[in-house]
Amino acid sequence: MKHCVHGKNTLSDARSVFSELIRMEPLPPNFMFNYILGFVSKNGWFADVFLLYRKMSVLGIPPNLFTLNVLMHCCACLKETRSGWCLLGQMIKRGLGINDATVHFLVKCLCSCGESVVALQAFDKMSQQEDVKVTDLRYGILMLALCRAGKVDLAIELLRRMVDKDCYSDLQMYNVIMYRLCCDGRAGEAVIFFEKMLERGISPHAVPYCSLIVGFCKLGKFGEVVRYFDQMVKLGISPDEYNYNSLIQGFCQFNLLEGAIKALIYMKQTGVISPGVVAFGILVDHLCKQGKEGETRELTNQLIEYGTECGVATYNSLIYGLCLSDSCLDGAKDLFKSTEDRCTIDKGSTISPIDNATALFSQILGEDLKPTNATCRALIGGLFDAKKIKAATRFFNEIQLSSPSPSPDLGFYKVMINGFCENGLIEEALKLYSNFERDGFEPSIELSSILVNGLCSAGRLEEATKMFDEMPDKSLVPDLVVYNLKINGLCKKGKLGEANDLLLEMEEKGSSPDSVSFSTIILSSLERNDTDNAIRLLEDMRSRNLKPNGTVASLIKDGKFKSALELTKK
Repeated sequence: MKHCVHGKNTLSDARSVFSELIRMEPLPPNFMFNYILGFVSKNGWFADVFLLYRKMSVLGIPPNLFTLNVLMHCCACLKETRSGWCLLGQMIKRGLGINDATVHFLVKCLCSCGESVVALQAFDKMSQQEDVKVTDLRYGILMLALCRAGKVDLAIELLRRMVDKDCYSDLQMYNVIMYRLCCDGRAGEAVIFFEKMLERGISPHAVPYCSLIVGFCKLGKFGEVVRYFDQMVKLGISPDEYNYNSLIQGFCQFNLLEGAIKALIYMKQTGVISPGVVAFGILVDHLCKQGKEGETRELTNQLIEYGTECGVATYNSLIYGLCLSDSCLDGAKDLFKSTEDRCTIDKGSTISPIDNATALFSQILGEDLKPTNATCRALIGGLFDAKKIKAATRFFNEIQLSSPSPSPDLGFYKVMINGFCENGLIEEALKLYSNFERDGFEPSIELSSILVNGLCSAGRLEEATKMFDEMPDKSLVPDLVVYNLKINGLCKKGKLGEANDLLLEMEEKGSSPDSVSFSTIILSSLERNDTDNAIRLLEDMRSRNLKPNGTVASLIKDGKFKSALELTKK
């Protein structure tokens, strides 16, 4: 027995010892079987624990609380909540009671399956038992699960109860709640918790400060960001790379490039952490999307010395920007070339942005980097935007055969089908969608929406209607976007009766019409002088507290629809 649990043993060894035990007469005491179950569980062979337990049950070997707790632990690791509840029922039925280990494993099991609220309820009820000693570990597991589920207020209440019971609350518990509050845009409340944490004598480190920095960055309150950053430095807490990257990301998010550059320069001056690929990638992405040029010149000279290697994410940003416009990429190109001399983007006026993007993709392969789906989608989208349909199609076909490239997923097909539809190539889009289904992909409401819109735009309303009607057969439920696309197509064809019927169908199938649904039919009714239908729909909108879109509202205010004007003033 000792040999089984103390040596470098295998599952086969454990099974052999178990087989020897069940052949003994009389059967050995229960604790010996528990020894085997504990060993198998400890080594992660959870499913085998249940198999051994079933053999025990067949032989009539009764479990004790330890046995069932081992099984409960396995349920938590396997995320088997149903089995966990069954085990709890067995404990109660056999009169074994529960202990703190039972509570811990059941709470862990429920939390791992995303049932944090149920776990809290079970925790509250079970912790009232005499043999259950509630520890800070249980509280910590629950707080983390509640915060991950977005139930931060319940986590706050749990922490308050924990403090009232004089249980030990550590820095990690406060960190979890502060992080969730900051993610939810409640940085002010996070500050309150931060101050309470200090009052309880808990010394902070970089993590809580980082949460506050991220939270205030999202709110655009950079005065608070700088205050807590400086406070952290004064306390001798060294900001880590994530702190700096959060700062840079926050400044870029609010188009404060100067602040982002200062953060990057300060990062260099401290000498503790050198700017990495993430920091450069954030700036490159911002430059590509915002078209900043002159602001990067001075920064470029300061960053030449780094030689930081570029990752795929940075290449993705450059490809995306090149596909948008060459003029928007001059600054980004210079910055990129400063950080990685191997990048050879041609800045000559005779080379198109798309050619530069295509060359850059080839360079990714040459650098032994594996392009991501985002890389390929950015290039395909750019080729379609540049009206290079054949090049986009050829590239799509090539990446399916190229081993370094990712396999096409839903996103690939979405970009391709949307590109075909926007360029009026409906037949090519339908053919590709047929290939999508043939290759074994699950039917997609997103692709169906794109095709319905493309068919409607091309005036092929009958085909759009047929595809719309076939959605339920493919287990697809038309959403609001799909309904609005079809309503728009019907209105363009002047089929107001069918459009009105579709509004009723939406209600029947649980998809309530929105302002776009009503406004589209109202506008079409006004164009065809069907004021009665338009007024009826406006009254319906008013009863739902919906407002017409700008076009309809302007027609009403211009006096072209006096009855409706009176209605909107009520």
